Amino acid sequence: MKQIVCEVCGSNDLVKEDGCFICQYCGAKYSPEEAKRLIVEVNGKVDVSGSKVTVDNTSFVERSLENARRAKAKEDWEECEKYYNMVEQYEPTNIEAIFYSSYGKARMALVDSDRFKREQKIKVLKNSISVIDDNYDSSPKKYEENKALIQRINSDLLAFLNSSFVMNTTTEYGKNGSYTTNDSEYTYDMFVELSLGMIESIEHIIHTIPDKYKTTYLWKIIRQQYAYIYSVCRKTSYRHNYKNKRQWLDSINRIDEKLKQLDPNYLEADLEELPRTTNEVNAIIAAAIVIIMIIVLVIYYISQSM
Repeated sequence: MKQIVCEVCGSNDLVKEDGCFICQYCGAKYSPEEAKRLIVEVNGKVDVSGSKVTVDNTSFVERSLENARRAKAKEDWEECEKYYNMVEQYEPTNIEAIFYSSYGKARMALVDSDRFKREQKIKVLKNSISVIDDNYDSSPKKYEENKALIQRINSDLLAFLNSSFVMNTTTEYGKNGSYTTNDSEYTYDMFVELSLGMIESIEHIIHTIPDKYKTTYLWKIIRQQYAYIYSVCRKTSYRHNYKNKRQWLDSINRIDEKLKQLDPNYLEADLEELPRTTNEVNAIIAAAIVIIMIIVLVIYYISQSM
């Protein structure tokens, strides 16, 4: 796709001077006919009658959103990122585009064995989550639309956090034989940071909604994110503060009490019924195999000593 207005730098800030349109960014000059032809080749209605070139990109944004959503539904993350980036270019405060342009990039990073590249792409997603609240429109007329969008973002984020991913394994040798380790804890640390970022952004949105009963769904989202963090802590021993299960349980209990105040019929979900990821299931199977082998060896040695 060609850049809008200025074919040199892509800026659409052109001012009419002495019968020509001059790009205020790079200085390129166009006649009215040249400027009009250049813009017509892109998208949108064009007005070159005044002192500035103005472009209506509404139809282009709508088509890009349709393409982006279609790519996301097909899990074509490269196309998803591309089309949402197009939307964000023209609507920089569009929450959907802000989140999903970086979401597509992060999705692709899960199959990259280089965890440092993964960290960089997931950091972009974290930064996108951190500005959701900054661009949230708290006007009552946008409430239902925003509710549906925030719930969809949360659902897709949880799907991402519960995805399988490529990890690097290392075989080490000691006096008692060899054992294999992996670097999955680094990715889980990144996932927890994303979850904490979502919690913070949602908490800020809650403060912008005067009707506390309309925040119920947001408190449920926070609860789901805390429950995810707790599920990570159950996997194995993790570094620094993530292995403190008690603090996350306390947070979950606090949210449950809040939700009971907002909705007397609220029933908290059983933490033990949280879905396990493929990696977690594999870890449980591996642990079970080790335990069985130990039991077999113990029985064998006992039988030999009798």
